[in-house]
Amino acid sequence: MLEQFYRPVTNVFLKIVSAAMIFLIALIVGRFAGIIAANLVQELRIEEILETIGVKIFISKTIGTLVSLAIYTAGILIALNQIGIATIFAVIIAAFFAIMLIIGIAFGAADAARNLFAGIRLRKKYLAKKTLELPSARGKIIKVSFTSIKILTKEKDILVVPFIALD
Repeated sequence: MLEQFYRPVTNVFLKIVSAAMIFLIALIVGRFAGIIAANLVQELRIEEILETIGVKIFISKTIGTLVSLAIYTAGILIALNQIGIATIFAVIIAAFFAIMLIIGIAFGAADAARNLFAGIRLRKKYLAKKTLELPSARGKIIKVSFTSIKILTKEKDILVVPFIALD
């Protein structure tokens, strides 16, 4: 009679312990994989390559964080599947990520659009100029794109100034 009580309790306990172990392993692997991914992006000098074509973003930390989050999410789903409640949480997590993706794209697109429209308005004005003076720097204009101006300072530093900062 006691065995009928202990067997289900033991099974549930083992499922919870194994789910906790899976989650712990996912946290450790996710952390290390994120660090490795960020270092790999830095070693490949992807940020420098993107900057040469006029795109200035800090992608190494972003890639590392995304790799970590993907592994954390997979670990959570595997752990929840071990317990037997993964389907509900998978739908909730997928909906959450979809909403966050839409919000992120909307904010990024709005900022990029403001910068592009400022560039369209101001580009001709700065194409005719030879120098640019800002409160924090002064330098020779070396390139004018649709979204930013590159200036060379007296210290031989290259600054990328987005048009939105000049508007």
